[in-house]
Parts: sequence; structure tokens; C-alpha cells
Amino acid sequence: MPKYLFILLVLGLSTKMKGQHKTRIEDCNCIVSIPGTFKMYVDTIETAIGKMVNHTFVDKDSILNYQLFFVDYPEGTMHSDSILLMEDFFTSTIDESVLKVNGTKKYESEINQFGYPGWFWKINFGRNKFIKTKSFMAGRRFYTMQVIGNLNYDLDKLTFPFFDSFQFIDLKKVKRT
Repeated sequence: MPKYLFILLVLGLSTKMKGQHKTRIEDCNCIVSIPGTFKMYVDTIETAIGKMVNHTFVDKDSILNYQLFFVDYPEGTMHSDSILLMEDFFTSTIDESVLKVNGTKKYESEINQFGYPGWFWKINFGRNKFIKTKSFMAGRRFYTMQVIGNLNYDLDKLTFPFFDSFQFIDLKKVKRT
């Protein structure tokens, strides 16, 4: 690749990151940085443990998709204090996500998000595509952040500003019981 083309590509990527702005999502009790504007989708599903209201926020720029998802589990089912359940929960969540896209898990690691249990993992799938996922359970609320795109744009400087930007608006609103 000619040197000047590479420099233009790098300049374009760094300009893309400067366009990120903080977005406040009251329903989620969080603030995240994204390049554009989230579109919100709400889906209610009846399950064996009760009604689950899934909230999904999606933003797409010219090279990557950014997604934020949260769901509140019914009282007495899942909770971040259930240490023994959390490892099994995240293991099955990761395994299911790999199967869903017929992909290959590249790595996974246990994380701690604001003192709450979570996991971070990456899946490669399809023709040169990737999904990086950061998930954690805060009280009864399960949060998932994802960046999806072409492997050519799987650069930490493009994906981690989104993951690292998550902040709670009000920690008192995080249900610990």
C-alpha cells in the first residue's frame, strides 16, 4: 500500500474517533460515547421466569456497529451477588453468542465493572467479521456492549473508547437487592 494512502487511512480513523460524543440514556441509567445517535428498540418476551423487557440501542457509523443492550431479570432469578450462578451464566452467554453467529471465540476474560461481575470476549465470524462484547450484571440488570465490524477495523483505538466510556448516571439507582 502506498505510504500516502496509509497515512490518509490512519488520519481518517483518528478523525472518526474525535466525532464521538457522550450520550445520556436515562432508561439505562448510563452515559456512553458513540459517533452518532442511538436508535432504540424495545422487545418484551414471555419466558419461564417471567416477562423480560429487552432494551437495545444501536448506532452505526461508516465502519462499525455499536450496540448497548440491557434487561432487568425478575426478582429472585438472577443477581450479581449470586457468585456461583454468575460464572455459569456468562459461560453459557458466551457459548450461545458463538453458536448464534456460527463463529470462533478468539478470547475471553473475566472482568469487574464498577465492582460488578462481567466478562469480555471476542468472536470472529463470517467473512472477516468480528464481535467484541463486554457484559456485566449490576444487581438484577444485565448489560451488554458490543462493537461489530470488519476485521480490518478491529483496532483497539476504535473499539475501546466505546467500551471504556460506560458510566452510571446514578449509582444509587443500581438495584443491589
